Formats: sequence, structure tokens, C-alpha cells
Amino acid sequence: MAHARVVEVDYYQLVENLKKASNANGLIEKADKEKWKAYITENRIQDIKLEAFGKVKFMAGKPRLAAIVTGGSWDGCYVYSNEDEAALKWEAAE
Repeated sequence: MAHARVVEVDYYQLVENLKKASNANGLIEKADKEKWKAYITENRIQDIKLEAFGKVKFMAGKPRLAAIVTGGSWDGCYVYSNEDEAALKWEAAE
């Protein structure tokens, strides 16, 4: 059985795609508890583990969780830090 993995992504490209997703109403943030819970349940994402990866990886800032749902190549669940200018993506098991 394959396991999900967490991979580094380009922070600046992610920020650009977060803005695009927000403009297209395709951004889900953890603060939107109802949508967030539905998204992580439907996609079987372990957001606690993803956030833990972020806490270990990022030194200067608090990890922020967000999901992009626009039907594009950047769709997925991310943890990022603006202070560290770093980002990680949850990749589901295939």
C-alpha cells in the first residue's frame, strides 16, 4: 500500500496560485472550518501531519494551511510560511 507524501513546492508560485484561487472562489483555508473539514475528509488528507511537517520545516513563521480547488494543476492541500518563504504540498497515495 502506497503512502501519502509531503513534497516541497515553489513558495512564490504557490502564493501566485493562492491569489488566483481566491479570486476564483477556489481557496479553502483552515479558518473556514466547515469547508476545510469537508475537503480533508473527502480527500483523505491528514492535515495534522501536514501541519507537523510545516512546524519542523519552517523556522521563522507559523505554518498556514490552505487548499486550492480550481480544477487546475495546482489543486491540492498546502502548508506554507510567509516568513520563511517556503511551502509544502500533500501528495495523496496513488
